[in-house]
Amino acid sequence: MKHLVFLSFPLLVLLGFCACGQGSYPSVLLRADSLASVAPDSARVLLARWADSAGHAPERVRMYHALLTVKAADKAYVRHTSDSLIKEVLVYYESGGDETLLPEAYYYAGRVYRDLGDAPQALDYFERAADALPTQGQEVLAGKICSQTGTLFLYQRMYEEALEMYRLAYAYDVKAGDVRGQVFALRDITNAYQGLEKMDSALVYIQKAYDLASAGGKTELVSLVQGQRLSLYLQLQEYDSAKICLREALKHMHPASRNGLYVMASQLYNYTGRLDSAVYYWNLLADSGTIYAKDMAHFALAQVAMRRKDTDKALEHFVQSMACQDSIRRLTNTETLRQMHSLYNYKLREKENQELKAEKQQQQLLFYGALGGCALLLSVAFAYIQYVRRKRTELQRHLEYANRVKEEADQQSGQAIRDKEQRIAALELQLRESDAVHREQLQRQKEMMEWENRQAQAALEKKRLVEAAMEDTDIRKELEVRLSTSHIGNKMLKGKDWLRIENEIEVLSPGFKEKIQALYPHFSEFEYHLCLLIRLGMRPVGMAELTAHTKESITSARRRMYEKVFRKKGTPSGWDEIVLSL
Repeated sequence: MKHLVFLSFPLLVLLGFCACGQGSYPSVLLRADSLASVAPDSARVLLARWADSAGHAPERVRMYHALLTVKAADKAYVRHTSDSLIKEVLVYYESGGDETLLPEAYYYAGRVYRDLGDAPQALDYFERAADALPTQGQEVLAGKICSQTGTLFLYQRMYEEALEMYRLAYAYDVKAGDVRGQVFALRDITNAYQGLEKMDSALVYIQKAYDLASAGGKTELVSLVQGQRLSLYLQLQEYDSAKICLREALKHMHPASRNGLYVMASQLYNYTGRLDSAVYYWNLLADSGTIYAKDMAHFALAQVAMRRKDTDKALEHFVQSMACQDSIRRLTNTETLRQMHSLYNYKLREKENQELKAEKQQQQLLFYGALGGCALLLSVAFAYIQYVRRKRTELQRHLEYANRVKEEADQQSGQAIRDKEQRIAALELQLRESDAVHREQLQRQKEMMEWENRQAQAALEKKRLVEAAMEDTDIRKELEVRLSTSHIGNKMLKGKDWLRIENEIEVLSPGFKEKIQALYPHFSEFEYHLCLLIRLGMRPVGMAELTAHTKESITSARRRMYEKVFRKKGTPSGWDEIVLSL
């Protein structure tokens, strides 16, 4: 009997391969595909058991198995860490594989690159998936594509674009009768409205999501919706309602929602004065949250440690926070994402107008032949005007950014904090003397001002910690030693010295070079070097010796940089404050 079983197994595998032929796939793969959405862990087990058999199967079966492996992992919320498997799948389906599976291959390629932090690449594959979809029959996948595209836009704070994509996703889910997809889409629409600060619309859509989830009796979806409602109430500072939502959201929390709920729980307990509970959730996020949550958690824990006089722990959390910010800066690529989205829209317009252009081509050729010379002159003039406009717009953009930086630096200064404390004290006096009609309005003003002051104090404390860390860097200590020597030739910095300084600053102040260039993209090398020395905390006398200039030249250069950026006269110390705030 045992021999019969062993002999029959290869026969069954062979029959399975023959059955799939050139049309269908083995039933085990079809079953895994159907399980992927409802029981992804079971699908992964099934696919893993069949992996050896897939290795001996025809290429079309192997590629289908590989695609399902990526799909099941994605549905099980297993983070993708490599694109090697999906690349192999894409090469096959793009070069003549089963064309009905090409949209799905593109979609999961987008999911893989989103997990890998490559937002522009992910967007490109989602858009390819949308192009490859048939006009009818795959509404569920179309809804997912729109939802994922919207989420990419949302992460880059492109809320209008995200809202448009979420509305499309909802329309597809309604057409497909996908109740779960509708709840997610309504939740996402709420999120987009929240980003646009249209809170009335956000409340309307989250109520629709709650009603739909409750009607279906899906506790997991109700928990998901309550998590979004919790975010809304936090933004509206309605903490009692937020506590109710948090309790219901935590009851049936889905693993994918855990990170967001923990972030909001820490915020809620921090705002309501329950610091120990907030610290509990911050520690959870620091251990297993996303890179954004880790940054927030480490910075919050650093503040708590400072209040508790534990400077070693504060510095440890602060360094971890800066490391997270460095990773976030690499992930964030808003401008590239916008450009790719614009390019995609351009391609769509070109595709729609292709036939019309072909019909009018002959007439256009005759027209341009008759007016060629005039058109050339107009093109040159238009190009010049556009160039001037672009330069003017660019300069205006740099000026607006610089003014925002200066305004933030002013708001986070010690003097600004003291001024607000005086205003808070004045409001407290008014509260004691006011009647019941005006007391509520004054109380809101006082709470808002106290919150702004706490934010400014946190930013000021972070700035002080960075400056202290700068003073403790090896390169800063080496420069102090160099300045103490008497030989002039040993004091002037060389190319490799500047590179070391730049790298040290990048560790403690991520994105410093990009921020300087955002203020003014045409600084000379000497001016940029001065900015590095200012950020490192060097004195003007030391700057002069390290760059082989006079102290007066250093003072003049700092004043000129302020004028270049703000287009008005300023002081050298004013420019130093701007650089130190970056």
